[in-house]
Amino acid sequence: MSSPSNSLTKRNRPVHSPDGRRRSGGGIRETAVVDPFTTLPDSLLIHLLSFLPIGDAVKTQVLSKRWQFLWTYITSLVFHILDPPHTGDDEFVAFVDKTLALCNCSKLKKLAIRFVYEPEYPSSYNMWTQFAIGKGVEEFQLVFEDSLGVLREGDSYLLPQLLYTNSSFKALELAQCNLKPQGVVCWNSLKKLSIGRVKLSEDVIQKILTGSRVLEILELYDVYGFNRLHVSNASVKKLIVRDFWEQEKEYQIYGGHHALLEISAPHLHSLEILGVSVHKMFRVGNVSSLVDAILRFNVMIYSYGPDDYDWYPTMLKELLQSLVHVKKITLGNWAIQVLCIMEGKGLRSPLLKCECLTLDTGITKALLPGIAHMLQSSPNLETLVVSVPLPSTISCEYFSDKVCNFDGKHYWTSRKKPFTCLLFRLQKVKFIGFGQHEVDYYLSFVQFILENARVLQKMVITARMEGNNWQKEFTQAAQKLLSFPRSSPHAVVLFSE
Repeated sequence: MSSPSNSLTKRNRPVHSPDGRRRSGGGIRETAVVDPFTTLPDSLLIHLLSFLPIGDAVKTQVLSKRWQFLWTYITSLVFHILDPPHTGDDEFVAFVDKTLALCNCSKLKKLAIRFVYEPEYPSSYNMWTQFAIGKGVEEFQLVFEDSLGVLREGDSYLLPQLLYTNSSFKALELAQCNLKPQGVVCWNSLKKLSIGRVKLSEDVIQKILTGSRVLEILELYDVYGFNRLHVSNASVKKLIVRDFWEQEKEYQIYGGHHALLEISAPHLHSLEILGVSVHKMFRVGNVSSLVDAILRFNVMIYSYGPDDYDWYPTMLKELLQSLVHVKKITLGNWAIQVLCIMEGKGLRSPLLKCECLTLDTGITKALLPGIAHMLQSSPNLETLVVSVPLPSTISCEYFSDKVCNFDGKHYWTSRKKPFTCLLFRLQKVKFIGFGQHEVDYYLSFVQFILENARVLQKMVITARMEGNNWQKEFTQAAQKLLSFPRSSPHAVVLFSE
């Protein structure tokens, strides 16, 4: 006897007609089309709306009566002057004002506003900050920019005093906002702080750090006005400084010598110095807890003096001396070229305890001495990464006229002293963007590594494909590379795209 689930016969089983309607017996019944969104709770719909650009989310109010006010309960609001449908500053400011006025959330997780700074909207700027405070925003971004990309002193929004005593903020980004706290700063919940495009004083920085007791990440970019950054907070584990500069009039006060930014942070785990530094050099003091350092910056001097090329090696040598205990170091193109100058002058870097070294650069003739210099200075190196920047971010060769007086094609074979790390420590090597510019220099370096790294276990080569011709060239280079002898019997070479 068959079970109930199998008891349908051909005679009474439902049949569908070609147009999708259901046929049962001799009649046809219309099947109602159900909108799947009608069965979803409002909370889920609001969550889905939060993934849309705010302009598109607002447009959903015309869908039906149920949708009319759903968007007003979105807990994350992001406004950007470049996002459609805004055609001008007035329209953007009016849209932000109206959207915030209609917001029905009792508490917001995120409010981000990015706008070209214009001094004629102070009432709106005040309303935005007061709204963030009133709604208990956890992540607040108020980022002003200049339409010309030039920061002029005085072109900034003066933050209201009420903003400095807010315990709701967990992440805060302020750009072109004038910070002048008159009393105590009280950001008791703040874990990440980013400040950019403004003049700061050491006193203001210390007030902020004192009032941010659980701060973990501090980022300062495109700022000026101070020469010492001391972070004593035990909670701060990551510091990012980017695009520092000194005003020309202040640069002249130093008698034409480069201004120094001295950084000390005894509890810091990660330090990143990035971007372009204009008339500003760096010195690192007490960073005894540091485990990861990224030096991916270059110094720009508008009028070079006769001793500028002596300043750079001195500064970089002092930086490396402060980082001798750091296990993971990343160097950018400019720093490697300064190492080339040091190599040419016979100046040695301190021996580093670095175990993982990343070189964010391509391999060209002008960089070979700098690469060799770092390998010589890293006897404990276990992992080497060579990562080529994207074409739009590749740095120029600053000092090639001073360091390229050698035979680049036979540079590695002419090395007489073996590197300690190759003999005893180096186990992993990775190339990202292999041979994107000068394949021959890559191949000679790879051959040198394979023939001398006695304990090498793995070499990974990742290429950025650019058209059929490059793919063919990479295939030929890979075949040649695989023919190189290997000092380590355990070394394997892997390729990926």
